[in-house]
This record gives sequence, C-alpha cells and structure tokens, in this order.
Amino acid sequence: MGSLMRPILIGLMLIVGLVAALLLARPAASGLERPTPVAFGGGEVDPGPLDEMSPDERAAIMAMLDANIAWLTSQGRLAAPLAAERVALGWPLASRAGFNDPGYFGVTGYMDHNPAFPGQVRDYTCGRRTYDSSSGYNHQGTDYFLWPFAWNKMAAGDVRVVAAADGVIVGRREGNPDQSCGSGGQWNAVYVRHADGSIAWYGHLKRDSLTAKPIGAAISRGEYLGLVGSSGNSGGPHLHFELYAPGGQLIDPYGGSCNPIDGGSWWETQREYYDAGVNKLMTGTAAVERGTCPAPDVTHEATQFQPGDRIYFTAFYRDQLASLPGVYRIIAPNGAVYTQWSHSSTTAHAPLSYWYWAYNFPATAQTGT
Repeated sequence: MGSLMRPILIGLMLIVGLVAALLLARPAASGLERPTPVAFGGGEVDPGPLDEMSPDERAAIMAMLDANIAWLTSQGRLAAPLAAERVALGWPLASRAGFNDPGYFGVTGYMDHNPAFPGQVRDYTCGRRTYDSSSGYNHQGTDYFLWPFAWNKMAAGDVRVVAAADGVIVGRREGNPDQSCGSGGQWNAVYVRHADGSIAWYGHLKRDSLTAKPIGAAISRGEYLGLVGSSGNSGGPHLHFELYAPGGQLIDPYGGSCNPIDGGSWWETQREYYDAGVNKLMTGTAAVERGTCPAPDVTHEATQFQPGDRIYFTAFYRDQLASLPGVYRIIAPNGAVYTQWSHSSTTAHAPLSYWYWAYNFPATAQTGT
C-alpha cells in the first residue's frame, strides 16, 4: 500500500498547488484571506456497456488469420515460428507528442478465467475485475479504457496503439464505423504475429487511423498501429488486447494466483493489479459536463482567472482505493499554504473516478503568473 500512496499524495500536493499558484491575480491585501468551498461532487464513473464478440465473428477472424499466415508462408514472407524463448511484451499504448497529463487510461476488464456464466467471473488474481454475458461470452482479453474525457481524447488522437513486441502484420481490418456505444458491426483491428508464433490482437481502433503498412510487413516494438477508438461491439473508446499462444490457444499475459504462468508474466514489466494513480488534475470555470455517448464531455477547463472568480479544482483517478486518501494543497504565490484538505473515495475500489471542489477566491487574492 505504501508504494501506491506516494504518487497520489505527492502528485496532488505539488501539482494542484502549483496550478493554483499560477492562477491567482492582482496584488495581495494585507493578510491572507482563505477561499471558501462552495461546491463538491464527482464519484465513480461507469464506462458503459461492455464489449462482446460473437462466436461466429471470432471464428471468421481466426479463419482469416490462418489463411493469411498460410499465404505469407507459401510466399516465403513469413518464417516458421522460432523455437526460441517467449517474447516479452511492452506496453501497447502511448500518448501523442505534447500530451502532458500524468495518465490516460484505466483497466475496465481483465480476462475471465471462469468458463461458467452469467455473473461467474474470475480474473488472473482470483478477483472479479472482468465480465461475462448471459449469451455465454467470457471476456477474452484486457480492456484499457481512455480516461478522462474518452471521446474527446479519441477525437484528438491523444492515445496511440503501439506494437507490444516485434512481429509481422498478419491481419488488419479497417473502414468500419467507430462511434459504437454498446453494439456495432465489425471492429477495426490489427493482428501481429511474433517470432515465437504468438499473435496479439489490437481491437476497436479508430476508423481510418490504421498504420499504412500492409499484411506481411514487419513491425517493431513500440511502432504505431492505430488510434484508440470505439469500433465494433464497444461501449466507448478503449483498446481490447488479446494474446494467442503458438497453436492458437488464448492466453492471459498477466500472471497471478488464478493464472500461474511458467516463466512468469508475458509482460516485461507487469503493472500492479490496482495501478492506483492520478490521470489528470484540472482547474475550470464549472463542473465537468459528461456527455452522453458518443458526445464529447464539456470540460470547462481554464487556466486564467480574475480576483473574485469561482475556481473548480478537479482530480481524475484510475484504480482509486478508499485506503489511499488524497491530500490537496493550494499554494499562494508567496509560498504559503493558501488552504488544504483531504479526501477518500466512498468505495473500496473505483476503476475510473473523479472529484471536484469549487472555491470562491476573494477580490484581494495575491498576484500570480
């Protein structure tokens, strides 16, 4: 727990404090008036309907990949899988150049290791951070949901899908609509086979964002594959990542008590199960207005204010834990603590959450840049 607490506390104390110090304008009056909190809100956020793939659609993808691999092999463009050590996976997401928020996603579903259904789920740690459906679908990958402002991020191309390991493109599907809010047709996706014969699926990509590289082209770890989108049967902008071992067996790259893996995790560095952190800290002129899917959110973000203004301070979390309180501190331009407060989540664990506080600043607020 201690290792998770530090980034939350330090990030909020330093970054919120610095932001506030930059915003207050006009010379100070004698003494330091304290701002008055006038509004509070936020909470856990439901990412929306969960994704699902029908058996027929999955079978069609498998058949397409088998045909492509056979054709590439016959053309001498794809070597037989090496009997080498297993690939080590890097992270499949990257932010665009100039993106400065400390985070941009949250895990909204791991792979389901319980074949029973519905509502009988088990993730790689024997927890319940996964899902299934009454139709018999057990979640077969990991969902990385954009957070916060998922549709805004998708429209701006803020988050790129990148190859987790070197390989060859053995399948791609593009041109499908990407505004799905629960159900839709085919997804846009890229499929990459690695040197050990394993195949990674990158699904729900944004329309017309896929790499120009064709089937049979080599791809390097960290190389651009597309943008996160919401194509196919998707509840909102996220990457659905699946991995198949040589021979076609579905595997969960996360190693844990309910998914013991010989040789350990497939990830070069496996993230914590509760990857608690702050994704964004923001000041604004009003509370965030969350859009109805697929409309973007109205953020009301602002970085310049006048004396007497009301300022909204908002923190966006991934994997927020009630056991890890946040400490917020506003620092005045002269270095003094203007005001501070602490807050804990109202639920034990929230994959995606946000909280805001509004303060009225006095007309005598200190000058700041």
